[in-house]
Amino acid sequence: MPEKSGKNENIYRITIAVLGVLVLLLAILWYTGRQTLKEVTHEREVAMILTEELQLELDSVLDEYYMVKLEYDSILADKDSIIQANAREIQSLIARQADYNRIRRQLNLLREVTQNYVKEIDSLYTENKVLRAENIQMREEILQVQRRTTELTQNKAELETKVEVASELRAYQIDAFPFRLRGRGREAETDRAGRVEQVRVCFLIGENPITPSGEHNVYMRIADPYGEILRVSDDLAFSFIHHGDTLQYSVKGTIDYQNRQMQKCLTWQRIAEFEPGIYDISLYTDEYRLGDSAFELR
Repeated sequence: MPEKSGKNENIYRITIAVLGVLVLLLAILWYTGRQTLKEVTHEREVAMILTEELQLELDSVLDEYYMVKLEYDSILADKDSIIQANAREIQSLIARQADYNRIRRQLNLLREVTQNYVKEIDSLYTENKVLRAENIQMREEILQVQRRTTELTQNKAELETKVEVASELRAYQIDAFPFRLRGRGREAETDRAGRVEQVRVCFLIGENPITPSGEHNVYMRIADPYGEILRVSDDLAFSFIHHGDTLQYSVKGTIDYQNRQMQKCLTWQRIAEFEPGIYDISLYTDEYRLGDSAFELR
């Protein structure tokens, strides 16, 4: 019995020792696992912080880029596509929590590209500012030239008008002589409408040194008391063009004008008996209206 009891005691001791070792191993494993868990948690926290920093830096780079791009959206399209592609790649690497150093290299490259982009745009902005200033100055110079041209045009028009007015022929002392014919062709003035057979209109054309010399057509229009022009026919052969208007005439003549004062007479031969009233006389050339007068028959 003592021998059996001694064996059991040894077994108990061994079992206790094994259990103690197991407990110790479990304690070591628990502690080690806890430390590992802390390290993993810490690394994850550090990784999250680094990821947030990378994301913030990427956002900062893109924000700066987009601020410039808003003003110059149509400039440097090739650089824009490169920046967008790099930004998408970095965003994908951050989302997959790829290698930090790789993301950092890509981010540094993106920052360099965007900085160059901003420098180029700043250069373009400076050049554009200079061009705008030059453009404003050029527009002002153009406006000044236009104003000067307008003034010169107005002065030229005024001068041409003055020259045109100064070169006009004018008729003076326009006198009408209604008369009837007596024996042997003698003329007797009369103001009785029923007796008048002819009306002779005489006038002076003034001296004008700048009017073109040479032959000029002269037209006389006599309007009866009802406003009808006394005329041989309604045919266009008895009309003339004056400032775009077609006018019928009563009598047509010609003068050889040599820039000196001269006298001219035109005679209307009665076609139908005159009516009592006031008759208006107008004298023209192809270019000018010489003057007006009137006479009255009773």
